[in-house]
Amino acid sequence: MRRVRLVVAYNGGTFHGFAVNPKVKTVAGTLSGALQQIFQRNIPLVSAGRTDAGVHATGQVIGCDVDADTVLPTLRKQLNSLCGPEIIVKEISWASNDFHARFSAIWRHYQYLVYNSDFPDPFKVASSWHVMAPLNLHAMQLACDPIIGTHDFSAFCRRPKPGGEPDLEGPELGDASGGPSREKSLRRCVMVANWKQVGDSTFQFDIRANAFCHQMVRSLVGTFVEIGAGKRPSSDMMSLVRSGDRAEASQLAPPQGLFLTAVGYPADVTATFTAS
Repeated sequence: MRRVRLVVAYNGGTFHGFAVNPKVKTVAGTLSGALQQIFQRNIPLVSAGRTDAGVHATGQVIGCDVDADTVLPTLRKQLNSLCGPEIIVKEISWASNDFHARFSAIWRHYQYLVYNSDFPDPFKVASSWHVMAPLNLHAMQLACDPIIGTHDFSAFCRRPKPGGEPDLEGPELGDASGGPSREKSLRRCVMVANWKQVGDSTFQFDIRANAFCHQMVRSLVGTFVEIGAGKRPSSDMMSLVRSGDRAEASQLAPPQGLFLTAVGYPADVTATFTAS
């Protein structure tokens, strides 16, 4: 057996999240079914982030172990034939056996799209949040500064269930297939956070952090949009971070505007990847 690294894109609108759930259609369940069909046995998957229901990805990273004599270009074609167009393997390569898609990662990058117009666009409803109220880009950008750096993001994260492990979305420090036990702290290090306008009516939020707790990005975006709409001042963001009070943050932004776009790994890990 040998470890393989996949870079995967998917439309999350038709899936009930990433993690395998035998009762509903999920991204991991669909990929696992395809791998089982190809190899005639169960192939466990480990992802860099377990995205929530309705959330998309253009750069999800997945690791799994397959037969050492597997021809990777052929495997990629087989997976795309069985899973496409909803799930597509963009890249496939060998990795060292100590590569772990989740625990080897040092950052994850998400983007969120807001379509700001009087009327919805029928071609963007599945990939953005339609907001009719005019948004002030400068106000939203000012509110980014307080979240840069290492903070407790309790005000923007769904609380862990009492007596159990935190309910984590994505990067986020737990793994169903084993590995280090999940961390209960909601401290995260945000490296990049900024808003920009792309096109006449679309705003794009980019955020990069070492990890994200459940609903963190959507909660942040909901608050940014209230700031941009003039419902609260930019200074509210700093007081929210300091408060740690989830009840003080704004509504969650809907999932369809959120994309996991990239995952970063140390140079000594990425150097082990070999092209197919």
